[in-house]
Amino acid sequence: MGALDLGLVIATLIYVVVGGVIGVRLLRLYRRTHGFPELALGLGEVLLAAAVPPLFAVVQLAPGESAVRAAIFAGHLAYTAGCAVMILFTWRVFRPGEGWARALALLLVAALGGAGVLGMARAFQPSDLAGLRDPQTPAFVLMEWISVLGFLWTSIEAFRHHGLLRRQAALGMADPVVVDRLLLWCGVGLAGLVAAGAPAVAALMGISTMTHAPTRMLCALGTIASTLFIQLAFLPPEAYLRWVRARSARNAARG
Repeated sequence: MGALDLGLVIATLIYVVVGGVIGVRLLRLYRRTHGFPELALGLGEVLLAAAVPPLFAVVQLAPGESAVRAAIFAGHLAYTAGCAVMILFTWRVFRPGEGWARALALLLVAALGGAGVLGMARAFQPSDLAGLRDPQTPAFVLMEWISVLGFLWTSIEAFRHHGLLRRQAALGMADPVVVDRLLLWCGVGLAGLVAAGAPAVAALMGISTMTHAPTRMLCALGTIASTLFIQLAFLPPEAYLRWVRARSARNAARG
């Protein structure tokens, strides 16, 4: 195993653990609040971070065809559901009263569901192991592009709302931690954009995502960045929170 492979494995393992812990915590919070954001983010993290990478690893590494087919079905189901709830989160949290946002969210989810069904159907189609392990199927590439659009949308909305709340925070009317969390969520979206966009672009160029070093490096960097932003947004150290509040106080004093 080369240095790049080892780095990608370590980054993925950290992403799985951190995302899984955050997802479970958010789902436990949902049991108390019954809020849609907690439910959507919790499901999204559990599915996309804790479930999808291990399942896709099974597709590549399992020696038996039955295990590979089961992982293909479960992996595509988890990826479809995880991306869908994240798209719905963006609509319901940032644009709940906008008709165009509702239409866009439903369109993306419908397209994602169609591609996901085609991806899951591969588990039942005749193929050898090499064909089953191929990650660059038309259905999955379409799913990647839909996830890219979802990550881009959530980044734009988070950045927009961050700007609005930052002005309120300067007047003492908004919690600086919430303002910072929106910026971190924008970072999560951009990191996801890189991690999902790199293999999607590579597939369009006819490049193998399994062997192309730059693509794999971008995926690793996107995964590492996403893990860092998620950690700071949902499980921040107390020292980080103190720094955020102190920075906001300094900015308010200068303003």
